[in-house]
Amino acid sequence: MYILKIAYDGRYSFQQQPSKDTVCDKLLDVLDKLDFLKEYKIIYSGGRTDKGVSALGNFVVLKLKREPILSYINHHLKDYGIWILGYKEIEKIPKVRYRHYRYILPNIGYDISLIKEASKKFIGKHSFHNLCKRDRSKDRDPVREIYDIKIIENEFFITIDIIGKSFLWHMVRKIVGVFDAIGRGEKDIEWIDKLLDPNHKEGVRTFPAEGLILIEAKVDIDYNYDSYSIKKFLEYWQERYKFYIMKMGISRSFITTL
Repeated sequence: MYILKIAYDGRYSFQQQPSKDTVCDKLLDVLDKLDFLKEYKIIYSGGRTDKGVSALGNFVVLKLKREPILSYINHHLKDYGIWILGYKEIEKIPKVRYRHYRYILPNIGYDISLIKEASKKFIGKHSFHNLCKRDRSKDRDPVREIYDIKIIENEFFITIDIIGKSFLWHMVRKIVGVFDAIGRGEKDIEWIDKLLDPNHKEGVRTFPAEGLILIEAKVDIDYNYDSYSIKKFLEYWQERYKFYIMKMGISRSFITTL
């Protein structure tokens, strides 16, 4: 078996689907086409993400015929916005120590001190039954443990880093919805106590998937990295960064000039 550390830009959902239009489907198709794939199957993965969610440190475990050549494979994957950043041959599936999600929230004049204070309420084990999308196909325990939340702001956006062992469907995006309501003064911090009460039921806004990144699904693996692939990956994102900075400047000009 091999573990592949993968990144992607959010244009596809992650999990395999009959439509074959997902990160896993594109990855398997390319590996199969290039004759690296031994079995058309993802054995295990670090995190299942929705369409719109990007990743820097997700992973998949699968069976390959031989050691992957990352520069060759990434040349065929890049048009799908998918990259293999590292790999390692393994004998058993590794345990995920933690998952680190980051949300980029536009800074629209929030009271950042209130958001930071509110974030403390989520640390530890709680029932997040009000802060997830119900999965009717599975009866999941809503209790999850959050290890840490870090919040940093600049003029343009607020970076919200949330670290925990595992997360429910839409859980991070709904936590961001709570921060939005409290940061705008719509709700007070004590509202969180009600949301985490197992006997209380209340809906919470789900923020857009496009603001979410899976930074890391942390495993104790010393990946083999390819310097050329990393270089091309960074070049791609540097170009996108320049493009969207330009677009942000245009939007700002419209708002401030008219």
